[in-house]
Amino acid sequence: MVSQLLKLFIISLPALARSQAQAQPNRLSVSISSSISSTEAHNNTTSTNVQYTTDLPSGSTLIPDANGGNGGIGVNPNPIVNPPTNSTMPSDTNSGNNHNATAIPKKTGARKLAGYYPVYNAEGQPLSELRYDLYDEISFFAATTNANFTIGTDSLTQNEWDTLAFDFVNSCNNHSVFPSYTVGGWGGSRYFSSLVATAENRTAFANSTITFAKKYGFKGIDFDWEYAGIQGIGCNIVSDEDVQNQQLLFKEVKSQWPEGKLSTTQSIAGIRDPNYQRLPASDVTVMAQVVDEVRIMAYDVHGSFTKTTGPNAPIRAQCADPENQLSVESAIEIYLKQGFRPEQLSLGIPGYAKSWTLTKPELTPRIVGNYTSYYYQNYTGIPAGGKFDDQPGLDVCGQKTGYGGSWLVNELVDAGFLSDDETSGGKGFTRYYDACSGEPFLASNSTLISYDDTESTVSKVIYAKSKGLAGVFFFDTMGPRDKTVKAARTALLD
Repeated sequence: MVSQLLKLFIISLPALARSQAQAQPNRLSVSISSSISSTEAHNNTTSTNVQYTTDLPSGSTLIPDANGGNGGIGVNPNPIVNPPTNSTMPSDTNSGNNHNATAIPKKTGARKLAGYYPVYNAEGQPLSELRYDLYDEISFFAATTNANFTIGTDSLTQNEWDTLAFDFVNSCNNHSVFPSYTVGGWGGSRYFSSLVATAENRTAFANSTITFAKKYGFKGIDFDWEYAGIQGIGCNIVSDEDVQNQQLLFKEVKSQWPEGKLSTTQSIAGIRDPNYQRLPASDVTVMAQVVDEVRIMAYDVHGSFTKTTGPNAPIRAQCADPENQLSVESAIEIYLKQGFRPEQLSLGIPGYAKSWTLTKPELTPRIVGNYTSYYYQNYTGIPAGGKFDDQPGLDVCGQKTGYGGSWLVNELVDAGFLSDDETSGGKGFTRYYDACSGEPFLASNSTLISYDDTESTVSKVIYAKSKGLAGVFFFDTMGPRDKTVKAARTALLD
Protein backbone atom coordinates (compact mmCIF):
# COMPACT_ATOMS: atom_id res chain seq x y z
CA MET A 1 0.00 0.00 0.00
CA VAL A 2 1.36 3.40 -0.93
CA SER A 3 1.82 5.62 2.09
CA GLN A 4 -0.22 8.80 2.47
CA LEU A 5 2.98 10.82 2.21
CA LEU A 6 3.93 9.20 -1.08
CA LYS A 7 0.43 9.79 -2.35
CA LEU A 8 1.02 13.46 -1.69
CA PHE A 9 4.39 13.28 -3.43
CA ILE A 10 3.05 12.37 -6.83
CA ILE A 11 0.26 14.96 -7.11
CA SER A 12 2.78 17.77 -6.69
CA LEU A 13 5.30 16.44 -9.19
CA PRO A 14 4.63 19.09 -11.86
CA ALA A 15 5.41 21.85 -9.43
CA LEU A 16 9.11 21.23 -8.96
CA ALA A 17 10.20 23.23 -11.96
CA ARG A 18 7.42 25.77 -11.85
CA SER A 19 8.46 27.84 -8.85
CA GLN A 20 8.25 31.55 -9.26
CA ALA A 21 10.23 31.78 -6.02
CA GLN A 22 8.89 34.94 -4.50
CA ALA A 23 11.71 35.13 -1.97
CA GLN A 24 14.48 34.31 -4.43
CA PRO A 25 14.11 35.61 -8.01
CA ASN A 26 16.74 33.32 -9.56
CA ARG A 27 14.93 30.09 -8.79
CA LEU A 28 13.83 27.46 -11.24
CA SER A 29 12.44 24.82 -8.92
CA VAL A 30 11.36 24.17 -5.34
CA SER A 31 11.91 21.13 -3.15
CA ILE A 32 8.61 19.32 -2.78
CA SER A 33 7.12 17.57 0.20
CA SER A 34 3.89 16.28 -1.28
CA SER A 35 2.29 14.30 -4.16
CA ILE A 36 -0.53 11.88 -5.14
CA SER A 37 -0.80 8.16 -5.78
CA SER A 38 -0.58 7.29 -9.44
CA THR A 39 -1.80 3.71 -9.24
CA GLU A 40 -4.75 4.57 -11.48
CA ALA A 41 -2.57 6.09 -14.15
CA HIS A 42 -1.86 3.45 -16.74
CA ASN A 43 0.24 3.14 -19.86
CA ASN A 44 -0.99 2.92 -23.43
CA THR A 45 1.76 1.82 -25.80
CA THR A 46 -0.25 0.67 -28.78
CA SER A 47 -0.97 3.95 -30.53
CA THR A 48 2.42 5.58 -30.96
CA ASN A 49 4.31 5.62 -34.24
CA VAL A 50 7.57 6.60 -32.53
CA GLN A 51 10.42 4.24 -33.38
CA TYR A 52 13.41 3.50 -31.16
CA THR A 53 16.50 1.69 -32.35
CA THR A 54 18.02 0.19 -29.25
CA ASP A 55 17.68 -0.94 -25.66
CA LEU A 56 20.37 -1.42 -23.06
CA PRO A 57 21.12 -5.16 -23.26
CA SER A 58 20.26 -7.32 -20.30
CA GLY A 59 23.31 -8.48 -18.39
CA SER A 60 25.62 -5.84 -19.88
CA THR A 61 28.49 -4.53 -17.80
CA LEU A 62 29.59 -0.95 -17.41
CA ILE A 63 33.06 -0.05 -18.67
CA PRO A 64 35.06 3.13 -17.99
CA ASP A 65 35.21 5.74 -20.73
CA ALA A 66 38.05 7.97 -21.83
CA ASN A 67 36.58 10.95 -20.00
CA GLY A 68 36.71 9.26 -16.64
CA GLY A 69 32.97 8.79 -16.24
CA ASN A 70 30.97 5.63 -15.59
CA GLY A 71 31.64 4.56 -19.11
CA GLY A 72 28.97 3.05 -21.25
CA ILE A 73 27.41 -0.29 -21.92
CA GLY A 74 29.94 -2.63 -23.49
CA VAL A 75 27.91 -2.89 -26.68
CA ASN A 76 27.21 0.81 -27.26
CA PRO A 77 27.92 3.51 -24.65
CA ASN A 78 25.99 6.23 -26.49
CA PRO A 79 23.08 4.61 -28.32
CA ILE A 80 21.52 7.08 -30.74
CA VAL A 81 17.79 7.24 -31.30
CA ASN A 82 16.74 7.52 -34.92
CA PRO A 83 14.20 10.26 -35.69
CA PRO A 84 10.63 8.97 -35.41
CA THR A 85 9.11 7.70 -38.62
CA ASN A 86 7.65 10.43 -40.86
CA SER A 87 9.29 13.22 -38.84
CA THR A 88 11.49 16.00 -40.13
CA MET A 89 14.26 17.10 -37.80
CA PRO A 90 16.18 20.20 -38.77
CA SER A 91 19.80 20.09 -37.65
CA ASP A 92 21.76 23.25 -37.03
CA THR A 93 25.24 23.11 -38.49
CA ASN A 94 26.83 25.02 -35.62
CA SER A 95 25.48 25.79 -32.18
CA GLY A 96 22.14 24.50 -31.01
CA ASN A 97 21.20 28.18 -30.75
CA ASN A 98 22.15 29.16 -34.30
CA HIS A 99 19.30 31.44 -35.35
CA ASN A 100 19.74 31.09 -39.09
CA ALA A 101 20.63 27.46 -39.65
CA THR A 102 17.13 26.15 -40.29
CA ALA A 103 13.94 27.51 -41.78
CA ILE A 104 11.20 27.87 -39.18
CA PRO A 105 7.66 26.75 -40.07
CA LYS A 106 5.22 29.62 -40.40
CA LYS A 107 2.56 30.28 -37.79
CA THR A 108 -0.38 28.70 -39.54
CA GLY A 109 -2.76 25.85 -38.80
CA ALA A 110 -4.67 24.68 -35.76
CA ARG A 111 -1.79 23.20 -33.77
CA LYS A 112 0.19 25.60 -31.62
CA LEU A 113 3.56 25.64 -29.90
CA ALA A 114 3.64 27.68 -26.71
CA GLY A 115 6.14 28.57 -24.02
CA TYR A 116 6.29 30.08 -20.54
CA TYR A 117 8.40 33.18 -20.07
CA PRO A 118 9.82 33.16 -16.49
CA VAL A 119 9.56 36.76 -15.30
CA TYR A 120 11.58 35.95 -12.16
CA ASN A 121 14.55 35.17 -14.43
CA ALA A 122 14.11 38.15 -16.76
CA GLU A 123 17.74 39.14 -16.27
CA GLY A 124 18.78 35.72 -17.53
CA GLN A 125 16.57 36.00 -20.61
CA PRO A 126 15.92 39.63 -21.55
CA LEU A 127 12.95 40.18 -23.82
CA SER A 128 15.36 41.18 -26.58
CA GLU A 129 16.74 37.62 -26.55
CA LEU A 130 13.40 35.80 -26.53
CA ARG A 131 12.87 33.74 -29.70
CA TYR A 132 9.41 34.95 -30.64
CA ASP A 133 9.72 33.31 -34.06
CA LEU A 134 9.67 29.86 -32.45
CA TYR A 135 6.38 30.26 -30.57
CA ASP A 136 2.70 30.86 -31.34
CA GLU A 137 1.82 31.81 -27.76
CA ILE A 138 3.96 32.83 -24.80
CA SER A 139 2.61 33.04 -21.27
CA PHE A 140 4.02 35.61 -18.84
CA PHE A 141 4.82 33.44 -15.80
CA ALA A 142 3.64 34.15 -13.21
CA ALA A 143 1.36 36.46 -11.31
CA THR A 144 0.30 35.30 -7.85
CA THR A 145 -2.87 35.22 -5.78
CA ASN A 146 -3.43 37.64 -2.90
CA ALA A 147 -5.95 37.28 -0.10
CA ASN A 148 -7.53 40.67 -0.92
CA PHE A 149 -8.46 39.67 -4.51
CA THR A 150 -5.63 41.68 -6.07
CA ILE A 151 -3.10 40.03 -8.36
CA GLY A 152 0.46 39.79 -7.06
CA THR A 153 3.62 40.50 -9.04
CA ASP A 154 5.78 37.69 -7.67
CA SER A 155 9.28 38.83 -6.68
CA LEU A 156 9.10 41.97 -8.83
CA THR A 157 8.14 45.43 -7.64
CA GLN A 158 5.02 46.91 -9.21
CA ASN A 159 7.13 49.23 -11.38
CA GLU A 160 9.38 46.37 -12.52
CA TRP A 161 6.36 44.25 -13.37
CA ASP A 162 4.63 47.08 -15.23
CA THR A 163 7.65 47.82 -17.38
CA LEU A 164 8.33 44.17 -18.17
CA ALA A 165 4.69 43.26 -18.81
CA PHE A 166 4.01 46.17 -21.18
CA ASP A 167 7.25 45.49 -23.07
CA PHE A 168 6.43 41.78 -23.25
CA VAL A 169 2.97 42.34 -24.73
CA ASN A 170 4.26 44.89 -27.23
CA SER A 171 7.05 42.56 -28.32
CA CYS A 172 4.64 39.64 -28.73
CA ASN A 173 2.26 41.74 -30.79
CA ASN A 174 5.10 42.96 -32.98
CA HIS A 175 6.11 39.36 -33.69
CA SER A 176 2.58 37.95 -34.20
CA VAL A 177 2.75 35.97 -30.96
CA PHE A 178 -0.32 35.56 -28.74
CA PRO A 179 0.44 37.08 -25.29
CA SER A 180 -1.17 35.55 -22.21
CA TYR A 181 -0.31 35.52 -18.53
CA THR A 182 -0.37 32.88 -15.83
CA VAL A 183 -1.69 33.34 -12.31
CA GLY A 184 -0.73 30.84 -9.61
CA GLY A 185 2.12 28.38 -9.88
CA TRP A 186 3.83 26.44 -7.11
CA GLY A 187 4.45 29.43 -4.87
CA GLY A 188 1.52 31.57 -5.97
CA SER A 189 -1.52 29.38 -5.31
CA ARG A 190 -1.98 29.99 -1.59
CA TYR A 191 -5.27 31.89 -1.76
CA PHE A 192 -7.11 30.33 -4.70
CA SER A 193 -9.40 28.34 -2.42
CA SER A 194 -10.78 31.31 -0.49
CA LEU A 195 -10.94 33.49 -3.62
CA VAL A 196 -13.37 31.07 -5.28
CA ALA A 197 -15.26 29.83 -2.21
CA THR A 198 -18.48 31.79 -2.86
CA ALA A 199 -20.29 33.18 -5.88
CA GLU A 200 -19.52 36.71 -4.70
CA ASN A 201 -15.84 35.88 -4.34
CA ARG A 202 -15.68 34.24 -7.74
CA THR A 203 -17.23 37.26 -9.40
CA ALA A 204 -14.74 39.58 -7.73
CA PHE A 205 -11.72 37.39 -8.43
CA ALA A 206 -12.70 36.83 -12.06
CA ASN A 207 -13.07 40.57 -12.51
CA SER A 208 -9.67 41.13 -10.92
CA THR A 209 -7.88 38.67 -13.22
CA ILE A 210 -9.57 40.09 -16.32
CA THR A 211 -8.88 43.70 -15.35
CA PHE A 212 -5.25 42.71 -14.81
CA ALA A 213 -5.11 41.15 -18.28
CA LYS A 214 -6.68 44.15 -19.98
CA LYS A 215 -4.39 46.61 -18.19
CA TYR A 216 -1.34 45.18 -19.98
CA GLY A 217 -3.00 43.90 -23.13
CA PHE A 218 -2.80 40.17 -22.41
CA LYS A 219 -5.22 38.26 -24.62
CA GLY A 220 -5.62 35.23 -22.39
CA ILE A 221 -5.38 33.99 -18.80
CA ASP A 222 -3.80 30.71 -17.73
CA PHE A 223 -4.90 29.52 -14.28
CA ASP A 224 -2.20 27.37 -12.68
CA TRP A 225 -3.70 26.29 -9.36
CA GLU A 226 -1.35 23.86 -7.63
CA TYR A 227 -3.57 22.18 -6.50
CA ALA A 228 -7.35 22.42 -6.21
CA GLY A 229 -8.50 20.32 -3.26
CA ILE A 230 -5.02 19.02 -2.45
CA GLN A 231 -2.17 20.70 -0.61
CA GLY A 232 0.71 21.90 -2.74
CA ILE A 233 3.58 23.91 -1.32
CA GLY A 234 2.46 23.38 2.27
CA CYS A 235 0.62 26.55 3.32
CA ASN A 236 -2.12 26.79 0.70
CA ILE A 237 -5.73 27.20 1.81
CA VAL A 238 -7.47 23.96 0.82
CA SER A 239 -11.13 22.90 0.70
CA ASP A 240 -12.93 19.75 -0.40
CA GLU A 241 -15.02 22.00 -2.67
CA ASP A 242 -12.03 23.41 -4.55
CA VAL A 243 -12.42 21.47 -7.80
CA GLN A 244 -16.09 22.36 -8.09
CA ASN A 245 -15.43 26.00 -7.22
CA GLN A 246 -12.54 26.15 -9.66
CA GLN A 247 -14.87 25.10 -12.45
CA LEU A 248 -17.39 27.75 -11.42
CA LEU A 249 -14.59 30.32 -11.50
CA PHE A 250 -13.76 29.31 -15.07
CA LYS A 251 -17.42 29.66 -15.99
CA GLU A 252 -17.50 33.14 -14.44
CA VAL A 253 -14.33 34.24 -16.23
CA LYS A 254 -15.68 33.08 -19.57
CA SER A 255 -18.97 34.83 -18.89
CA GLN A 256 -17.24 38.14 -18.10
CA TRP A 257 -14.66 37.88 -20.87
CA PRO A 258 -15.93 35.60 -23.67
CA GLU A 259 -13.39 36.89 -26.18
CA GLY A 260 -10.40 36.14 -23.93
CA LYS A 261 -8.61 32.81 -24.08
CA LEU A 262 -9.06 30.70 -20.95
CA SER A 263 -6.55 27.97 -20.19
CA THR A 264 -5.73 25.93 -17.11
CA THR A 265 -2.52 24.12 -16.24
CA GLN A 266 -3.08 20.73 -14.62
CA SER A 267 -1.13 17.86 -13.08
CA ILE A 268 0.26 14.92 -15.03
CA ALA A 269 -1.81 12.71 -12.68
CA GLY A 270 -5.15 14.12 -13.85
CA ILE A 271 -7.77 16.00 -11.87
CA ARG A 272 -8.15 14.37 -8.45
CA ASP A 273 -10.43 14.62 -5.45
CA PRO A 274 -9.17 15.30 -1.89
CA ASN A 275 -8.72 11.53 -1.40
CA TYR A 276 -6.35 11.47 -4.38
CA GLN A 277 -8.77 9.54 -6.56
CA ARG A 278 -9.14 10.43 -10.21
CA LEU A 279 -12.42 12.22 -10.81
CA PRO A 280 -14.86 10.81 -13.38
CA ALA A 281 -15.76 12.84 -16.43
CA SER A 282 -19.14 13.67 -14.88
CA ASP A 283 -17.40 15.64 -12.11
CA VAL A 284 -15.37 17.88 -14.42
CA THR A 285 -18.02 18.54 -17.08
CA VAL A 286 -18.09 22.30 -16.52
CA MET A 287 -14.34 22.57 -16.97
CA ALA A 288 -14.44 20.49 -20.14
CA GLN A 289 -17.20 22.69 -21.54
CA VAL A 290 -15.74 26.08 -20.62
CA VAL A 291 -11.95 26.10 -20.88
CA ASP A 292 -10.25 26.62 -24.22
CA GLU A 293 -7.11 24.69 -23.31
CA VAL A 294 -5.87 22.28 -20.65
CA ARG A 295 -2.08 22.29 -20.34
CA ILE A 296 -0.71 19.02 -19.01
CA MET A 297 2.43 19.34 -16.87
CA ALA A 298 3.98 16.09 -18.11
CA TYR A 299 7.19 16.43 -16.14
CA ASP A 300 8.70 16.25 -12.63
CA VAL A 301 7.90 12.56 -12.37
CA HIS A 302 11.14 11.93 -10.45
CA GLY A 303 13.05 14.22 -8.16
CA SER A 304 14.09 14.69 -4.55
CA PHE A 305 10.67 13.33 -3.53
CA THR A 306 11.08 9.85 -5.10
CA LYS A 307 12.99 6.93 -3.64
CA THR A 308 15.24 6.50 -6.68
CA THR A 309 16.48 8.55 -9.59
CA GLY A 310 14.44 8.26 -12.76
CA PRO A 311 13.20 10.02 -15.89
CA ASN A 312 11.97 13.55 -15.35
CA ALA A 313 9.39 13.37 -18.13
CA PRO A 314 9.01 9.81 -19.48
CA ILE A 315 6.99 8.98 -22.55
CA ARG A 316 6.30 5.53 -21.12
CA ALA A 317 6.57 4.08 -17.61
CA GLN A 318 7.01 0.32 -18.03
CA CYS A 319 10.09 0.18 -15.79
CA ALA A 320 8.89 2.65 -13.16
CA ASP A 321 7.90 1.75 -9.62
CA PRO A 322 4.25 0.66 -9.28
CA GLU A 323 3.36 3.77 -7.26
CA ASN A 324 4.85 6.10 -9.87
CA GLN A 325 3.39 4.97 -13.18
CA LEU A 326 3.16 8.45 -14.64
CA SER A 327 4.09 9.31 -18.21
CA VAL A 328 3.15 11.27 -21.31
CA GLU A 329 1.06 8.34 -22.49
CA SER A 330 -0.81 7.84 -19.21
CA ALA A 331 -1.46 11.58 -18.78
CA ILE A 332 -3.07 12.01 -22.18
CA GLU A 333 -5.16 8.90 -21.64
CA ILE A 334 -6.36 10.17 -18.24
CA TYR A 335 -7.54 13.52 -19.57
CA LEU A 336 -9.31 11.94 -22.52
CA LYS A 337 -11.13 9.64 -20.10
CA GLN A 338 -12.05 12.64 -17.96
CA GLY A 339 -14.01 14.00 -20.89
CA PHE A 340 -11.66 16.54 -22.43
CA ARG A 341 -11.46 16.70 -26.19
CA PRO A 342 -8.06 16.09 -27.80
CA GLU A 343 -8.14 19.56 -29.35
CA GLN A 344 -8.40 21.05 -25.84
CA LEU A 345 -5.21 19.39 -24.61
CA SER A 346 -1.65 20.64 -24.83
CA LEU A 347 1.36 18.57 -23.78
CA GLY A 348 4.07 20.08 -21.58
CA ILE A 349 7.75 19.44 -22.32
CA PRO A 350 10.48 20.46 -19.86
CA GLY A 351 13.33 22.67 -20.94
CA TYR A 352 15.28 21.78 -17.82
CA ALA A 353 17.17 18.79 -16.45
CA LYS A 354 17.12 17.17 -12.97
CA SER A 355 20.16 15.81 -11.15
CA TRP A 356 20.95 13.52 -8.21
CA THR A 357 24.10 12.54 -6.31
CA LEU A 358 24.53 8.80 -6.76
CA THR A 359 25.14 6.39 -3.89
CA LYS A 360 27.79 4.54 -5.89
CA PRO A 361 29.54 4.99 -9.25
CA GLU A 362 28.33 1.71 -10.78
CA LEU A 363 24.86 1.76 -12.32
CA THR A 364 22.57 -1.09 -11.28
CA PRO A 365 20.25 -2.49 -13.97
CA ARG A 366 16.51 -2.85 -13.51
CA ILE A 367 15.07 -5.60 -15.70
CA VAL A 368 11.35 -5.49 -16.53
CA GLY A 369 10.23 -7.96 -19.18
CA ASN A 370 12.32 -7.37 -22.28
CA TYR A 371 13.60 -4.03 -20.98
CA THR A 372 16.80 -3.35 -19.09
CA SER A 373 16.95 0.13 -17.60
CA TYR A 374 19.81 1.88 -15.79
CA TYR A 375 17.71 4.95 -14.99
CA TYR A 376 16.59 3.93 -11.50
CA GLN A 377 19.46 4.32 -9.03
CA ASN A 378 19.80 4.96 -5.32
CA TYR A 379 20.97 8.43 -4.43
CA THR A 380 22.22 10.33 -1.40
CA GLY A 381 20.97 13.83 -2.15
CA ILE A 382 20.41 16.63 -4.63
CA PRO A 383 23.48 18.55 -5.83
CA ALA A 384 23.65 22.17 -6.88
CA GLY A 385 22.48 22.61 -10.45
CA GLY A 386 23.09 25.32 -13.01
CA LYS A 387 23.12 29.09 -12.79
CA PHE A 388 19.35 29.39 -12.31
CA ASP A 389 18.90 26.53 -9.86
CA ASP A 390 17.34 26.97 -6.41
CA GLN A 391 19.61 28.19 -3.68
CA PRO A 392 19.13 27.05 -0.07
CA GLY A 393 16.75 29.36 1.74
CA LEU A 394 13.10 29.70 2.73
CA ASP A 395 10.05 29.26 0.53
CA VAL A 396 6.87 31.36 0.72
CA CYS A 397 5.68 29.22 3.64
CA GLY A 398 8.86 29.85 5.59
CA GLN A 399 10.03 26.27 5.08
CA LYS A 400 13.71 25.55 4.49
CA THR A 401 14.62 24.52 0.96
CA GLY A 402 17.84 23.20 -0.55
CA TYR A 403 19.35 23.03 -3.99
CA GLY A 404 16.93 21.94 -6.68
CA GLY A 405 19.50 20.12 -8.80
CA SER A 406 18.06 21.73 -11.94
CA TRP A 407 19.91 22.66 -15.11
CA LEU A 408 18.69 24.35 -18.24
CA VAL A 409 19.19 21.84 -21.04
CA ASN A 410 21.29 24.32 -22.98
CA GLU A 411 23.54 24.63 -19.91
CA LEU A 412 24.41 20.94 -20.20
CA VAL A 413 25.88 21.59 -23.63
CA ASP A 414 27.56 24.83 -22.58
CA ALA A 415 29.17 23.03 -19.62
CA GLY A 416 30.48 20.26 -21.86
CA PHE A 417 28.43 17.54 -20.16
CA LEU A 418 26.58 16.85 -23.44
CA SER A 419 28.01 17.13 -26.94
CA ASP A 420 26.65 19.72 -29.33
CA ASP A 421 25.15 16.97 -31.52
CA GLU A 422 23.59 15.47 -28.35
CA THR A 423 24.96 11.97 -29.03
CA SER A 424 27.66 11.69 -26.35
CA GLY A 425 28.70 12.94 -22.95
CA GLY A 426 31.78 14.79 -21.79
CA LYS A 427 33.57 16.09 -18.70
CA GLY A 428 33.23 12.68 -17.07
CA PHE A 429 29.62 12.10 -18.17
CA THR A 430 28.35 9.37 -20.47
CA ARG A 431 25.14 9.74 -22.40
CA TYR A 432 22.62 6.87 -22.22
CA TYR A 433 19.33 6.34 -23.98
CA ASP A 434 16.63 4.56 -21.98
CA ALA A 435 14.25 2.71 -24.28
CA CYS A 436 12.02 1.86 -21.35
CA SER A 437 11.02 5.49 -20.76
CA GLY A 438 12.01 7.06 -24.08
CA GLU A 439 14.19 9.62 -22.31
CA PRO A 440 18.01 9.94 -22.25
CA PHE A 441 20.21 10.61 -19.24
CA LEU A 442 23.78 11.50 -18.38
CA ALA A 443 25.78 9.71 -15.71
CA SER A 444 29.21 10.21 -14.17
CA ASN A 445 30.83 8.47 -11.21
CA SER A 446 28.86 10.69 -8.84
CA THR A 447 25.89 12.27 -10.64
CA LEU A 448 22.91 11.27 -12.78
CA ILE A 449 21.12 13.91 -14.87
CA SER A 450 17.71 13.36 -16.49
CA TYR A 451 16.83 15.58 -19.43
CA ASP A 452 15.02 15.79 -22.76
CA ASP A 453 17.04 16.20 -25.94
CA THR A 454 15.89 16.93 -29.47
CA GLU A 455 15.16 13.27 -30.20
CA SER A 456 12.98 12.64 -27.15
CA THR A 457 11.24 15.99 -27.57
CA VAL A 458 10.28 15.24 -31.16
CA SER A 459 9.07 11.79 -30.10
CA LYS A 460 6.70 13.45 -27.63
CA VAL A 461 5.49 15.95 -30.19
CA ILE A 462 4.72 13.21 -32.70
CA TYR A 463 2.90 11.19 -30.05
CA ALA A 464 0.82 14.23 -29.05
CA LYS A 465 0.09 14.88 -32.71
CA SER A 466 -0.98 11.27 -33.25
CA LYS A 467 -3.49 11.70 -30.42
CA GLY A 468 -4.96 14.83 -32.02
CA LEU A 469 -3.79 17.25 -29.32
CA ALA A 470 -3.93 21.01 -29.82
CA GLY A 471 -0.19 21.37 -29.44
CA VAL A 472 2.72 21.37 -27.03
CA PHE A 473 4.34 23.88 -24.71
CA PHE A 474 7.78 24.28 -23.20
CA PHE A 475 8.42 25.09 -19.58
CA ASP A 476 10.13 27.38 -19.90
CA THR A 477 11.52 29.49 -22.76
CA MET A 478 14.98 29.72 -21.16
CA GLY A 479 15.79 26.03 -21.06
CA PRO A 480 15.48 24.23 -24.39
CA ARG A 481 17.99 24.62 -27.19
CA ASP A 482 16.80 26.55 -30.23
CA LYS A 483 17.41 23.50 -32.42
CA THR A 484 15.11 21.48 -30.16
CA VAL A 485 12.26 23.98 -30.33
CA LYS A 486 12.69 24.27 -34.11
CA ALA A 487 12.56 20.49 -34.48
CA ALA A 488 9.47 20.33 -32.27
CA ARG A 489 7.81 23.02 -34.34
CA THR A 490 8.58 21.24 -37.59
CA ALA A 491 7.28 17.92 -36.26
CA LEU A 492 4.12 19.58 -34.93
CA LEU A 493 3.22 21.65 -37.97
CA ASP A 494 4.32 19.45 -40.87
